[in-house]
This record gives sequence, structure tokens and C-alpha cells, in this order.
Amino acid sequence: MVKLIVNADDFGLCRGINYGIVDAYKNGILTSTTLLTNTPVLEHAIELSSQYPGLKIGLHLNIALGKPLTDGKSLVGENGEFIKPRNLDPNHIYDEKEVFDEIEAQYNKFISLMKKKPTHFDSHLFTTDSNPVMEKCAIQLAKKYNLPLRNHDIDGFHHVRFVQFRTYNGEVGLNYIYDNIEDIVKYEYTEIMSHPGYMDSYIMNTSSYNLKRLEELDFLTSNKTKEMVEKYGIELISYEDVRN
Repeated sequence: MVKLIVNADDFGLCRGINYGIVDAYKNGILTSTTLLTNTPVLEHAIELSSQYPGLKIGLHLNIALGKPLTDGKSLVGENGEFIKPRNLDPNHIYDEKEVFDEIEAQYNKFISLMKKKPTHFDSHLFTTDSNPVMEKCAIQLAKKYNLPLRNHDIDGFHHVRFVQFRTYNGEVGLNYIYDNIEDIVKYEYTEIMSHPGYMDSYIMNTSSYNLKRLEELDFLTSNKTKEMVEKYGIELISYEDVRN
């Protein structure tokens, strides 16, 4: 039987996203989410999550949005905020210690607020896959705290196949899951990454990936998707269930 993790990135990004993630869990197949720890609506996300203890929560490591928790100079632009990957100078060099100190500070803040460890790590805007310094530091963090890291094999955890139907430029093909389910169920452990959410002024004004989040929410809560899960005998799990 395939064991499927359905994770929502960006918990804490804005109120509309927070509500959408919770609804995808309550009314759909979502099993977990990953929390940003440097956003203005962080407390709103934590308050919502307290009402749904079954929603598993990991940490969304972030060097791409908002202000850092530490004072690393290589992490920020002239405005004092993280540099978005699309605005990053090709010659920009991240200081490895500053990156590690920042993501460890995010981990410690998670612990302080949530009173428990995150279930796993992933990253905002895929920086653990696209930035070699961030990747190295995230692997180091995962090993130090003995937690899984999306799309990377960490000793002590089952390999989890990562399925991404959203491309970096914002295109989304939800039918990819329906069309490729026979391939997906060949693997024992699989994660589907998602970005469900409702619209609010923040997400409409700051992100090009906005209305597509509504489509993802519909996908996660649709009867068609639930029937697919039942038909193929898919067990919905979280990263808490991948330890060897």
C-alpha cells in the first residue's frame, strides 16, 4: 500500500492561506503543512493549528521572504529583507555560517512557539534544491535534529518520492496527479506538495501565484480526489510516519 503525504507549503504567509490550509485538512486529503516563522500572521496560523491537533506541522525554512531572525549581512538586500531568488545577483555569495544560524534560529523559534519539534523540513521557493549553500545547511540542520528534509535522503528515514505538479514559473497541472496515479502508487512513500489557499489582499498584491491556490484547494477537497485515494488504497500519512 502506498503511503502518501499531502503537504501544504506557506502556512503563516497570510490569513487567506492559513484558512485555506486548514480547510484542505478538515475537508480534504491534506495531512500536513509547513510553517513560516517570520511573518506578521504567524500567531494566526498557530492559533488555527491549535484547533486541529491532527494537522501535522513542519518548518518551512526561509531565506527568500521577509526579514531574517538573525543579522547575517549576506542574507539580505539593501532593504534589510531576504532576497527573492528571481532577484538574486548570479555573483551573490551567501555566508554558510549566516545561513545555518538563520535557519537554526527559525527552528528554535518554532520550538518556542509550538512547544514541540517540527515533523520535517522543506523550504520556501525551493531554495534547498536550487541554492547549494542553503541545501548544505538544511541537510546539516536535518541531521543535527534528526528530522526528514523534503527531497533529500536523511539517515533513519524512509525514502520519500517527491511529486511536484506546480512548476517554478507558476504553471500548475492538477490533472498530473489523476493522469499519473498508476505511477505514483508504485512507490511506498510519496509526498505531494501543494499550495492551497483563499484569496486576500496580501496574496493578491504580493504573489503571482494567487488564484491558482483556489484551484489547488478545490483539488484537495474534491470528491474525485477522495475517490481516487480510496480506489487505490492510499494511506494518508505525515512525515512522522517515515522513520525507519
